[in-house]
Amino acid sequence: MSESITHITLHPREEKSAVAAYWQTYAARFPGLELEVAELDCGDYALGGGVRVERKSATDFNLSVMDRRLYGEVARLKAVADQVVYVVEGDLFAERFHSDPQLTREALAWMTALQGVALLPSSGEAFSAEMLFSMAKLAQHGFGQPPVLRNGKPFDPRGAQLYVAEGLPGISPVVARRLLEHFGTLTALCTAPVEALAQVEGVPVQLAQRIRKVLDAEFRSA
Repeated sequence: MSESITHITLHPREEKSAVAAYWQTYAARFPGLELEVAELDCGDYALGGGVRVERKSATDFNLSVMDRRLYGEVARLKAVADQVVYVVEGDLFAERFHSDPQLTREALAWMTALQGVALLPSSGEAFSAEMLFSMAKLAQHGFGQPPVLRNGKPFDPRGAQLYVAEGLPGISPVVARRLLEHFGTLTALCTAPVEALAQVEGVPVQLAQRIRKVLDAEFRSA
């Protein structure tokens, strides 16, 4: 049986990276890997299944916190991806010039607790290459059997409303609550135009457009 193809799209800036070199040097460890270089609108790698990855060194991550570049990056990534992953290589809390551990902790808390962004610490390019392939393979081919994506469906109306709102693309539990508080009902939320959605804190215009696109799309059987 032939090996399933696992397709990864990488930004041109990553084409000559140590990650790409590792994939090429140790190609036998990545059966079925197919690489495509393309100008991604944001992020470094598109892994399929709505997963977008930003790869940074620990130094660059800290600099992006200090100049607040990180917050705009996360907003742009969430507008185009169902799952955003930051792969950070090196020690985030090693002493550095132009870094602030408290600001780094706050940024990490904001990303993970409020924005639903995954952060994957990496020891270096080799580990990053291995993990990117593993994530792409899982995103594209799954576990072999469809997993239950959302367990514990609530029975009470409020919990059910939050459950539905959190299922919208790019919406964290905090933003789901804000949306429901703003619109009052799921009906009002699901029929709101882009301009109204974008009035809610945590929903940039790009994300509002993506939500509207999903809600308006015709369902097609697999």
